Amino acid sequence: MSVDDQNIVYRIAVPSECERIREALISFYYPEELLNVSYIDENGHSPTGPTEQDIQYALSFVTQGMAAIAIDSKHGIIVGVSIARLVDLNTAEELLGSVVSPDVSRKRAEMVKLFAYLERTGDVCGRFRTRRSYHVFVLAVDPRFRRRAIGQKLMEFQLARGKTLRFRLVSADFSNEQASRIGARLDMRCVAALALDQYRNSSGERVFEARGADNIVCTYARYV
Repeated sequence: MSVDDQNIVYRIAVPSECERIREALISFYYPEELLNVSYIDENGHSPTGPTEQDIQYALSFVTQGMAAIAIDSKHGIIVGVSIARLVDLNTAEELLGSVVSPDVSRKRAEMVKLFAYLERTGDVCGRFRTRRSYHVFVLAVDPRFRRRAIGQKLMEFQLARGKTLRFRLVSADFSNEQASRIGARLDMRCVAALALDQYRNSSGERVFEARGADNIVCTYARYV
């Protein structure tokens, strides 16, 4: 598909676009998202696709004005998505508390536990001495539209959005080399890095096995 970069519009998503964002996430985010594709179930298998709980969690931030989208205005399609959430000094405990219900799938629970681990090791609020951070946890671009700096422009948009919402700090977890390079170009500082193959859950189990070149989750942050 031929697209002029001038036709790409960046803006905050609105609740009525949740279904379109769901389709975009399923199409070009989850199939490459490191934790999703690296998860190992109780039988040693790696189930494909996200859980509905993962999708609903991501979409819940659309109504909070924390989801940015890149749209090809000529063809009316979403070509990039970035979603953020608030984190503070209590986020790790809150995340762990959210998965105690038996209704939460094992995959979702293990992913959230890893998120909590990343919150503790990154400790962005403690390191930067601030009460809260605007934390980007989704940054994805349709493969057909890559190499056009759309991911970087989405991240720039989120940095500005965090400032508009009166956050002093914007942080992010990047799980691929390209995203990490974007963070570095935007003067974000890498404060923690986790090799996924070395992670074990609280029971000492290995629940993620990276199969591609990307196997490191890095936490970045900067003041805005």
